Amino acid sequence: MIDFSYFYKEKYSFDEIPTTNKYDLLLSAYDGCDRTKKIFDKILAENKKWIIYPHYDISDDVSNSFTVNSFQEDDDGLVNFVKDLHITTDTKICIDITGFLRPHLIYLTLLLNTIYKVKKIDFLYTEPNYYKDAEETVFSGAISEAPRLIKGCSSSKSYSNFDKDILIINAGYDDKLISAVTKDKSKVFKKFIILGFPSLQPDFYQENVFQIRKAKDEIGQVEKKSFAPAYDPFETANRIKEIVEANCDDSNVYLSPLSTKPQTLGLLIYFLWYRDTKSLNIIFPFSNVYKAKTAVGINHTWRYSVELN
Repeated sequence: MIDFSYFYKEKYSFDEIPTTNKYDLLLSAYDGCDRTKKIFDKILAENKKWIIYPHYDISDDVSNSFTVNSFQEDDDGLVNFVKDLHITTDTKICIDITGFLRPHLIYLTLLLNTIYKVKKIDFLYTEPNYYKDAEETVFSGAISEAPRLIKGCSSSKSYSNFDKDILIINAGYDDKLISAVTKDKSKVFKKFIILGFPSLQPDFYQENVFQIRKAKDEIGQVEKKSFAPAYDPFETANRIKEIVEANCDDSNVYLSPLSTKPQTLGLLIYFLWYRDTKSLNIIFPFSNVYKAKTAVGINHTWRYSVELN
């Protein structure tokens, strides 16, 4: 079995971010925050591209950018944009996940891995000093689509006996998303929640727990709460692996990334390594509206060197 903790990660202050490591391609999603804009300027790359998603409704004039026209994660324009980048297995890619929408980050990475056979990517994530409205910070608007599979995120393997299905949620601040997923999967055999602890900042954990309590009626009985550092995708992947391995081999597993971007990345890493041997499905409650500029300040930046299966 794979121990994902052997994958490499490193933490930097802004001044410590290496300027000698040059990439062929840097991709980042524009959200108007300093923690994405300053990192974009700092990282060395032959080609730098912003991706602008309509969900943020930002009117800033952004150079070196591609604007996605639809709300779908598999937008045809985005697929063609990636095609025009002429990516090969040898392209040295860096993706700053900080401003990405979670399902769109998952789909983009899946596209690079399955179509362009990219096997290694450096991912960056920059922690904020705080969120503007603490635990009351609104990240997304009304849910526009009931929870569904993210495009391409279902294993070919599945089981017709649904009595052993399990749901694993990386649970963050957005209680309405958690409520939507648990209500949609109310009949699963077992539910598991992974919380981000240690959190990105000392007060973030209590704010997270406060928000989850708002969804307690929809969540219902939880088989087990587990913990993984909110900034560590590799330990998140390990927690998911432990939960799945402890349950029946013939379980359909539903994974829902509703927490931090690093934990979303960890869920995706687990999926990519085990999709051929397990019945795995990544589901998400989609919204067409996300609030930009919710984070204040730049704390640490993490670099995750990810090996893709």
